[in-house]
Amino acid sequence: MALALLLRTASLALVASVSASPLLHRPNSTSTVAGNITDVANTTAVGTGNGGDGNGTASGGTDLTVVKFAVLAESLEATFYDTALKKFTAQDFTDAGFVDGEIVFEQLTVIQTDEATHLSTLQSVAKSLGGDTSDVDSCSFDFSAAMVDVGTFLQTARVLEFVGIDAYIGGATLISDKSLLVSAAEILTVEARHNSGLNTFNSGSSIANAFDMVLSPQQVLSIAGPFVSGGCDPATALGLTPTPALSVTNNGTVVPGTLLSFGGAGLTNVDTSNLFCHMIIGGATEAITFPLSKCVVPDKIDGAVHLFVCSSSTPLSANIINQDTSIIVAGPAVAFIDTVTNLESELLLGKLGNSGNNNENGNGNDGNDGNDGNNGNNGNDGNGNNGNGNNNNGNNNNGNNNSGQTVSVQQIIIIEQIREEIGVKTPVDGGIGGAVALGWL
Repeated sequence: MALALLLRTASLALVASVSASPLLHRPNSTSTVAGNITDVANTTAVGTGNGGDGNGTASGGTDLTVVKFAVLAESLEATFYDTALKKFTAQDFTDAGFVDGEIVFEQLTVIQTDEATHLSTLQSVAKSLGGDTSDVDSCSFDFSAAMVDVGTFLQTARVLEFVGIDAYIGGATLISDKSLLVSAAEILTVEARHNSGLNTFNSGSSIANAFDMVLSPQQVLSIAGPFVSGGCDPATALGLTPTPALSVTNNGTVVPGTLLSFGGAGLTNVDTSNLFCHMIIGGATEAITFPLSKCVVPDKIDGAVHLFVCSSSTPLSANIINQDTSIIVAGPAVAFIDTVTNLESELLLGKLGNSGNNNENGNGNDGNDGNDGNNGNNGNDGNGNNGNGNNNNGNNNNGNNNSGQTVSVQQIIIIEQIREEIGVKTPVDGGIGGAVALGWL
């Protein structure tokens, strides 16, 4: 399907500077940085590093080429999720900090099924066009760096889906068959839904901005390369030369105020003293620019950021059609700057344990009128029932709430809604009974 689909090689994006376990004890402002763990090197391609026609489009890009690009991307994603689901269990996600790891595991299973369906459909489309996808079907992938632990996997998955969205939008300029354009859009919206879920699983805003961003095919391949470990040469198969690779080399989390540092093949043996950092965020028409030595993450940014190193301070256009690619020295890299608390994430991670229905020290009557009915002589339990001093675990504790990850009725309702959306049934008898069985109440 259009190079939009193909551009999903964006999915090849890797996570660099991944913190050990982002799901546990994550502060309100954190980041995931994506770039190239292994730089693209010794790549043969037909085309130019600046995109053939200078506007970020591939030279000689036909609809069949676009479909082949999509096949490669979907093959990568389907294999990526399949590998993860074989390595991790629902319990692994629970152990990583989620209240119910089954919710996450089942959602990832749905995503894997979607990607596999996209792949088989695109392979059929290529055949209908008289094409042969063997030069991309033969690709093998190395996901070892992304499978170190649950946190690293989820961060990488977040990057895959986000850069894939960038790529679908960028590929729209390359599609000549409008029916393929429609089909690409139908897949794009599903990928966007995947991305919202993965944002939530990574404690990021599910929808950080009103607008997404866009990358050219060459920019996508710059991020994509490290996942392809052999069996094919994407640049040769697709006739594209990736832009020089860029990576963010900061250790730890990146937050507003962080001075960014960069590496990657694109900066090897390059004098960086007169170069500039360009940041593009969702909804912006052009990049925010800084001297490279003063590339500090600004305040009031939330969500994904595209990062480029350029030879000029003239801001890059956020629209690849108008983008002056001649000034790009290296990039892009992708970073997630998470500054807004996602309450749904907090719920999934059990961080909303103390709700309005559980008053930690009673309700102002020396602990004798606790809202959860703990040792209150006539304490209301939040449901209109009189508590006779017994809390949910049968303990008298003078109005103190249950310790640990206590979940309120309102929170259970939200969990029920999430589980219903992804087709997971609450264990035991459902509702509050199921929550009690799980130890949530």
